[in-house]
Amino acid sequence: MKLNIRKLAKNALALFLTVIVMSVIVDWLRKPQVPNHADTTALYDLHNQPFFLAQLGYDRPAILYFWGSWCGYCRYTSPAIDSLAADGVAVVSIALRSGDRQTVQAYLDEHGYRFTTVNDPDGEIAKQWQVSVTPTIIIFDQGKMAFSTSGLSTYWGLKVRLWLAEWF
Repeated sequence: MKLNIRKLAKNALALFLTVIVMSVIVDWLRKPQVPNHADTTALYDLHNQPFFLAQLGYDRPAILYFWGSWCGYCRYTSPAIDSLAADGVAVVSIALRSGDRQTVQAYLDEHGYRFTTVNDPDGEIAKQWQVSVTPTIIIFDQGKMAFSTSGLSTYWGLKVRLWLAEWF
């Protein structure tokens, strides 16, 4: 009996480590590229308020979140992003090919999301960043990309990445 539990624990640990390694490899392959002019390009949120990405991630880590209202995984990731924004994490989201401003705002209101959102109806911003998968989450620290991940992400997974970006 004891041998079976050890073997099961060993196999579970091996599987866990394999999943982590594969996730890191996939994130590295899908890593977006920060455009040269990203910090000097004004973006406009859904309320037409301008801001610059250079304002993100200097005091503490911040999140740039590419998502779509049509994206299945985003339905699970967006609540985690919203919770982080409610916790005081600076979040800017890019609504990729999700309709016009009013449609995106209606989607955010329907789900109770309050994170800052920029509309990218034609995918031009995502193209500049070479984002090909939603959701894509980029964590900035001191104005530089510290981490990026794509696909399903949890609140605690993102919280750990934010902590790592801040301390390492």
